[in-house]
Amino acid sequence: MDLCRVCLVPEPNKDILSESLKARSDNKSFAEIFMFCFDIQVDEDSKISTKICIKCYGKVKTYYNFKCQAVKSDAYLKLLLEESSVKNEVFLRDDNDIKNEHDQPPSPLSDDPQEPEVMVKDEPKDDGLYKSEDDSHDYDDDNVLLSVIKSIKYEYVENDSKDEQPVKKKRKKKDAVVKTSSDPIRQICEECGKAVKDLKAHSYLHMPVSCRKRFKCKTCDKVFSSHSARNKHNKIKHLGIKKQCEICNKTVTHLKQHIRLIHNRSSLPFCCVSCGRRFISKSMLDLHMTSHTKDRPFPCPECDKKFSCKQRMLLHKRQVHDKEKTHLCQLCSKSFFKKYHLQVHLRSHSKEKPYACPECGKCFSTTTILKSHREIHKEEKAYNCTLCDMSFKKKNYLNVHMISHTKVKRYPCQYCGVKFGRSDHRKRHEYTAHEKNFISA
Repeated sequence: MDLCRVCLVPEPNKDILSESLKARSDNKSFAEIFMFCFDIQVDEDSKISTKICIKCYGKVKTYYNFKCQAVKSDAYLKLLLEESSVKNEVFLRDDNDIKNEHDQPPSPLSDDPQEPEVMVKDEPKDDGLYKSEDDSHDYDDDNVLLSVIKSIKYEYVENDSKDEQPVKKKRKKKDAVVKTSSDPIRQICEECGKAVKDLKAHSYLHMPVSCRKRFKCKTCDKVFSSHSARNKHNKIKHLGIKKQCEICNKTVTHLKQHIRLIHNRSSLPFCCVSCGRRFISKSMLDLHMTSHTKDRPFPCPECDKKFSCKQRMLLHKRQVHDKEKTHLCQLCSKSFFKKYHLQVHLRSHSKEKPYACPECGKCFSTTTILKSHREIHKEEKAYNCTLCDMSFKKKNYLNVHMISHTKVKRYPCQYCGVKFGRSDHRKRHEYTAHEKNFISA
């Protein structure tokens, strides 16, 4: 039976037969301490559990010290009672009795009648705890006597405590360490093997998502698994004070994190072996590693598309099938799925093009368009067609060229239904065949 011998808690971590109490001078084993406190004998060949939990272990040590103090105090009080009885026998003798001893008639058996024989009891030795007969005449009443006994008692206690207390060396102030509280006991999670402080709160993470309690943001429609996550989101997204980055002049809520992720990625601890890109956490690295594999284990429930991770599949479902567009333009009332798309759209109103090409100086509204444009300045044509000898500088040019081989027409006209292989060809047809005549009329 792997139970605590006192409170029956499962899986205790202390053994009664192996632990010893080294804080006291007697150095008793814990089994002897257990027998002394509870009169329970614990044997090595016992079929009953010989283990005890950490809480009961501390309580037994406290009770042992308490019982030892009680036994010691009882022995001291009994010794004090014996000493006080001897003192009273000396101090409370009547002066008349002492005088009558000297006035007794001489014994008839005595040879010298002028020197009577006096019977005197053996006097105790003068060791500081007892007084002689001559000093008894100084105490006229019981109050004086009790005060003397009390002073002797305190003197005895002080001497006894000085002998028992170990000598403590005084430490310097700069070396003194104040220990407020001991470290909390960590518990092991059976599912993941981690040592955690709060096992109940940690086990909540292993529950299914459908069984967890969700907390909705009071400002937007996002939901979170805990109050702390919701408060953090509200503090950053809705109440956060943004700071401007001196490198790219972008306003962000977390300036240090932005500089580390955007401008100093070489300091990130986790590196991808395939492409050398670095990430701030292992979970981000694992998510990136799915882009190097051809496995697509997460299919979309609405269409035939498959994705490498669940997050991308849910993002696709929200954007394409649910038509979720929460970011609204205040100038033209056009809505977008992502905030970044709204920011790019606002540049069409302001005619802002902040990204310039270093080769030709042409400006663009987004970094994606700039990156695609810079491939034109490359001398080599890295994208080759597999069906003919043609090669292209941009991948998009190769995709457009492949339509001439596959003859796939995916772009139908919205007016007459005629299909085209390229979207620009469809747009040209809609203008020349349908919209031009309508506008001129």
